[in-house]
Amino acid sequence: MQNSKAKMDEFKSKFMDLLHKQTNRQMKIPAMGFSDYFIQTVTADASPNDEVDATDEAAAGTSNAQRSDQEILESIEECYYSPDSNPQLYELKKVLSDGIDNELIEVTIAQLRTQQKVLTKQVLQNILEQRNACSSEFSAINDTQKKLEESLWTCQKARSYLNFARTNLTTTSLEILASYRKREVLKEVLDTLMAIRKLRTTDVELQKLLADHNYSAAIALLLQCKSSAEAYMQYNCVQSLYKKLQETMLLMEFQLDTVLNEMVLNFDTRKYAKLQEAYKLANKSLMAMDQLHINYISAIHSSVNAVLRGYSDPKQDDQIKLLYEQLCEQLNSEKLIPCLISLCKTFWTILASYYQVVMWHNNYKLYGHEEADSPDIYIQQKLKKGQSRLWNDILTKVCLFLQSAKLTALKYDQFIQVMSIVQRLKKVGVEFCGEQSEKLIEVMQQQSEEFFRRYHICCVEEICLFLDNESWTPVDSFAHILQLPEFRSVRHTLRRHKSPTTALLASSNNSPISNNNCDELVSVHSQDGGSSIYGSYGYFLRFSEKSSPFDGGLDAAMLEEDILSGIVDEASCYFSEESDDEQKSLQSKEFDDASNQLLVNNTALNVLRCLGRYLQMCKLLHCISPRIVACMLELIDFYVYAVHEFFGKDALVATDNMYTPRLERRLRAVEANVLPQIKLWPLNFSSLANNELANPDTLYGLPQRIVAVEAGRSMFQQFHILQHYLNHLLPVAERPLLVGYLEYSEYMLDLAKPVYTCVTSRVIDLTAILAQMAKVKWDVNHVIHQHSSYSDVLNRNIQSFAMCLEETAKEVTVPSKHVWNSMAHVATHLLVEGFSNVKKCSAGGRALMQLDFANFMSFLELISNQKYPQHRSYVDVFIKTYYFSPEQFEQWIEQQRHEDDYSVKQLSNLIQCICASDKRTRQRLLQLLDGSAMGNGGTPTTTPQKNNSSSGSNLSSVI
Repeated sequence: MQNSKAKMDEFKSKFMDLLHKQTNRQMKIPAMGFSDYFIQTVTADASPNDEVDATDEAAAGTSNAQRSDQEILESIEECYYSPDSNPQLYELKKVLSDGIDNELIEVTIAQLRTQQKVLTKQVLQNILEQRNACSSEFSAINDTQKKLEESLWTCQKARSYLNFARTNLTTTSLEILASYRKREVLKEVLDTLMAIRKLRTTDVELQKLLADHNYSAAIALLLQCKSSAEAYMQYNCVQSLYKKLQETMLLMEFQLDTVLNEMVLNFDTRKYAKLQEAYKLANKSLMAMDQLHINYISAIHSSVNAVLRGYSDPKQDDQIKLLYEQLCEQLNSEKLIPCLISLCKTFWTILASYYQVVMWHNNYKLYGHEEADSPDIYIQQKLKKGQSRLWNDILTKVCLFLQSAKLTALKYDQFIQVMSIVQRLKKVGVEFCGEQSEKLIEVMQQQSEEFFRRYHICCVEEICLFLDNESWTPVDSFAHILQLPEFRSVRHTLRRHKSPTTALLASSNNSPISNNNCDELVSVHSQDGGSSIYGSYGYFLRFSEKSSPFDGGLDAAMLEEDILSGIVDEASCYFSEESDDEQKSLQSKEFDDASNQLLVNNTALNVLRCLGRYLQMCKLLHCISPRIVACMLELIDFYVYAVHEFFGKDALVATDNMYTPRLERRLRAVEANVLPQIKLWPLNFSSLANNELANPDTLYGLPQRIVAVEAGRSMFQQFHILQHYLNHLLPVAERPLLVGYLEYSEYMLDLAKPVYTCVTSRVIDLTAILAQMAKVKWDVNHVIHQHSSYSDVLNRNIQSFAMCLEETAKEVTVPSKHVWNSMAHVATHLLVEGFSNVKKCSAGGRALMQLDFANFMSFLELISNQKYPQHRSYVDVFIKTYYFSPEQFEQWIEQQRHEDDYSVKQLSNLIQCICASDKRTRQRLLQLLDGSAMGNGGTPTTTPQKNNSSSGSNLSSVI
């Protein structure tokens, strides 16, 4: 038992060593066994005491025959593998825990022996497997030992050689080596001292390079010195010098930023190229570009405040820091335009500098390669975005200035200057970054609308002053609107748009103006003295930061010239003006009717001047062109209304049926839209009414009436010249308004009818003639061959009127056709009125009516040298109704219900006269006529009459 236990301990120890060795070699023990013979042989050789236990082992083998080696190994308990455990004590406790049981002891012994055999077999198997590895390991050890022996021999040999050299070398050779080494050390020290001295003299060279603006060389020298100093950082003096170089680098960067800031207002190509090269060497090109944009933005904000403070009130406390908007609001109107020009010049300097920066980077590449991540690409993108941002900042400042300043308080000439400046600034923006400046146009449109609203009222009141002081006499030497200075700027434009074909082509063009784009302002002024050689080039090619488009042509003298001269602009149709001699020669050839003198008065001439100023504003501001054109039409209508009020309301007869619907609408429109805005209306023209208009020696002011009407006709005729150009300026949707206005070509002729009727109704003694016609016996039974006496009286009145017209023609050209037409109108309506008052009329009376009328018409046509078919038919039809059959007469009455050629009173008297013997027919026709009068509401009275004579109160139905 003791031997068995000793064996187990020995095998346990070997087994644990083997496991540790296998663990270190990271190898696993395979699960395989040996034959029983091999095991018995090995175990017999290993221990002679095993024969004693053969019987036990055989019994155990029989009981474990069914078990494999791997299962037996796995059945070994964990305590046998632990170095700190006591297997003997463990087995004794396990066997003796329930008392002494011999059978259990035998079984346990057999089990332990089986486990020992399997374990021994497994260990031997592992030893055999590792035999080759052990052999190769011993071979490696032998090789290592041989190499060690060789190394030992080499070292011994080297030692012997060294001993030999030490013995044979002389002291002189050693001294030579020592001297050489010392010389090399001294040379190294000398090079170090030279490098340190060079580093110390760098500051002087740097200042010299900076003075020459050679920034790239200065940066290169600094970088070289810093690189050199890094090799000698072990010396204290070099360390301090390196810190000084770093400080110098910072100072140089600050100086570079200062020079870069100077480029904003004073760009220098040579300096800028050196700056960029220096920033490139310092690897700060992108940072420099960002800093440059910051400098431009700062320059805008600082410069505008400086300019405004220069124009502010000198008594203002400088310590009070006002905002930009407050400075604009406190600006005096006299200083507004000079301040705006100064602001634009400052903005131009900044924009011109930025434009040159952009052009420099377009022409020169800092890095010379086109990769997507190239710094040049970033710089180009930065500059492109910076253009829009820079222009938007300038627009914001200008818009705030225009909104805060009191533009509406400016005069017309001053406002035109402001618009000219804004247009140039807008053109600068288009050239600079392609922006259309919608915000600026919107602000200017608001200001223009407000200014034009006030200015239009001032112009109407100015016309009222002219009307109040008008002498109604013609102005000499006026033939065309181009004689007026207000129309000089459109002379070539009117020639271009003279023919309807040209205007049609222009209107069909897809030009910005025809579409009424509000952002399309007109062309800018020429700075080349009227020459168009440079007109096709942009401002940035024609000017630099030292000169600007705002230097000249913006003072008061500009208004004496075309504010858009010098550049041919096809979109807006502006042309440069010629010299005075060319103007005179062109003025005589421009239009065929330019040599004919036109009859105008001072008021009409002033209206034309106002139209010229309105036209200038219309071409300067296309956005509000519909509003401006509407106001131009209002000026013409107001003049017509004033003439009507002065000369068209003192007739002795009703003139209601003389007003056409168009004329009536325009007169009512003036009353509704214009008169409420005028403080000076109504005007006091009682002196004119009591003197000239009541004087029969002057035909009741006929010369003044002719001048008033014909001046209006001349004005309307001249306005027709502007039609095609105004169509060009108006949007397509607004053109029908102007076309419809000008299509009413009988405008002034329709006005002339009531005006001249005020004269012709007084020339004829209406009351006396009607009284004489009432005394005529119209129911005679025979045909009379002698005309009535009233016809002679009427003819004498006509003859007297003709003589007065001859005298009047010496003062003013008389429009005979219209004046005589008015006379024929009054006379024929007078005759119809007299014929309608007849109670009884025979065939002889009807023949007498025709005789009297024929006598009058022949005399009238003879003395006036004109024919009046319309007026002749008017009387003839009325007389011939006496000859109609009842059916024809009834149809004619029915027809008159719709035509209203004759009054209800005249038709009623006619029915009673013709149907005197036929009561039923008379009643039916009167009822038909009464129904017509009720259906039409009677004859409408649209124009109240001011009858200056009591004798005319009974004549309201004559016409």
